[in-house]
Amino acid sequence: MNHSPDLTSPAPADAYAGDVPRPAEPPQIGPNSQEAADSQAATAPSSWWARLWHNLGRDAGLIAPSLVISLIAFPVLVTLVSVSIATVIVWVGVLLLPLTLTVARAFGNLSRVRARAWGAPITEAAPRPRGRGLRWWLAPLSDARAWLDLLYETVFALPIRLFTFSISLAWFAGGLGGITFFFWGRFLPEDEGDTVDWVVAWVTNSPVTDLGFSAEATFQFVTGIILLLTFPFILHAMALLEIVSIRAALSTDGEAAAMQSAQSTHPAQSSALSTIAGSQGWFWLIAAFVGVVLVAIAWPVTTVLYGVPTVFAMVLAFSLSAALLLSVRWPIPAIGLGLVAQLAGILLTADVSGAVRPFTVTSLLALVFLHLIIGLRHRWIHLVALWSGSALIGVLALVLPHAGELPGALSNVITTAAVAAGAGVIGVIGNLLIKGRRQLESERELSAAELAKRQELEERNRIAQELHDVVAHSMSVISVQATTAKYRLPGLDERSLGEFDSMAGSARQALTEMRGLLAILRGGRDADLAPQPTVDDIPALVDVTRGSGAVVDLDFPTDPMSLPPTTSLTAFRVVQESLSNALRHAAGAPVAVTVTAIGARLEISVLNGEPDGGADAGGHSHLGGGFGIKGMRERVEALGGSLQVGPTQHRGFEVRASLPME
Repeated sequence: MNHSPDLTSPAPADAYAGDVPRPAEPPQIGPNSQEAADSQAATAPSSWWARLWHNLGRDAGLIAPSLVISLIAFPVLVTLVSVSIATVIVWVGVLLLPLTLTVARAFGNLSRVRARAWGAPITEAAPRPRGRGLRWWLAPLSDARAWLDLLYETVFALPIRLFTFSISLAWFAGGLGGITFFFWGRFLPEDEGDTVDWVVAWVTNSPVTDLGFSAEATFQFVTGIILLLTFPFILHAMALLEIVSIRAALSTDGEAAAMQSAQSTHPAQSSALSTIAGSQGWFWLIAAFVGVVLVAIAWPVTTVLYGVPTVFAMVLAFSLSAALLLSVRWPIPAIGLGLVAQLAGILLTADVSGAVRPFTVTSLLALVFLHLIIGLRHRWIHLVALWSGSALIGVLALVLPHAGELPGALSNVITTAAVAAGAGVIGVIGNLLIKGRRQLESERELSAAELAKRQELEERNRIAQELHDVVAHSMSVISVQATTAKYRLPGLDERSLGEFDSMAGSARQALTEMRGLLAILRGGRDADLAPQPTVDDIPALVDVTRGSGAVVDLDFPTDPMSLPPTTSLTAFRVVQESLSNALRHAAGAPVAVTVTAIGARLEISVLNGEPDGGADAGGHSHLGGGFGIKGMRERVEALGGSLQVGPTQHRGFEVRASLPME
């Protein structure tokens, strides 16, 4: 049995009062359609090794050109930004800055394209509407996405890609060099000991002993094998790191509403700050960037300037950075870790002479950024708790031995509390501005939705009027003519009178359903509350069809069936539409209707033979628009059933439906 053809056309409008709601289509992420996803799934490698090699090539294709692209983008964008800022005083920079943003947008789109080619669900950043003339040239200045692309490509992309490329290249080169060490290692100059000598001495806690070239070559070969075997996983991890950064900074999923409202009468202008705040990924990037910089600065500074042991300085630096990362999503653990790290830093540096205490410069920077992120991301009560805790720690630290006199330490505490409070206030104000802008955008979206709904209602009313004027009027004429035929045409025999009575009944039923449809199109409040047809009305429907001269055989269960109302109505509509199609497209052909309850399923079959004259049983005629099969399929699939339609081997046509009975 062949399935029906393409079902991507618009859904038919032949809905009736009481119809079951049709399910919404599943959301699609990114530009790939469902067909493309199915195609990718069909062509995906099946075995583990095939998937491994597939991922290896995909990851290498992402990592290999990344650093080259950043090495081109970084100097170009930095040069353009520098020249724009330097010449803004003579208005040249004002004209050059839009070009800079356009170039940044191009590099950002290139990163999105590469991420989509890798397989990440990220959408293309749609361009904002631009005016003409000078307004067209200056339009990028108001594009928040262009500014964020510039920020990512000039600040974040190069360090991340340098890290991923270096790790991948070093790992592969180490593995390749290890397995080939036997050929080139003998040409290396001899020193106090090879790698294997130092490893053995460290493991056995013994002096370094020369084990010879064979031992070194064997050790390097085993190490190289291990590195090469783990290289696909390391490369995949590096590719995931780059994809995560691209999705965090360049994903436009959070801007769908803004882009949708951009097509309305009053487009919503999304600022860079609100765009960053609407995307948690940007906070992760900023927190990670600041955390890495903080570790790189705080670790050596705390060790060298303040005399803290290296291990303690490392733990302290990583604790401050971890608090920044936690503050993006988990404020309470971040506050606790940040305060503990601040207290530990004060205790470790309390008795060291030199700069003013208790807060060091690095701990002050960490505290400022922690206040800023907490203020932007979370409730004000978290910010108050953080500031109160840090101020309390500073006050208690005044009783500890500290460098300098008490006035210097007190000044340090007051300065730290004031700067932290200022950062927190900036974060709170930014949070309020962001929430206000979001609320404004939501109101605009709601207004646009209401406008679209009103336009839809107006269109439905227009369609209802057209249906009333054309279809309902014609059906009324048919009903009147069929009803008055026995009075206007004397001498009709009983068979002819029965035909006219059947026509009149069908016309009246069609008019009743048409009134319900018109009521739905006009808003549904005045819809007829009469009961809808059920599966028990199928025999009567077949009798009416036989009255038109068609030969219809019915196989219907004698025992009553207990079906949900929606299933019962759908079964009736399937048989009704199938009989209607058979009468239109296969005139004169016998029709067999079968309704059977098998287990928990209701099986329906409507089969017609070859029509008179050998016409295509499944063909279309001028009487139908081809929406009947689509409507049946939507009704059946909405209930979790299945529908199969298509020609038979005997030049007939069959409709088979399977519906759940529960």
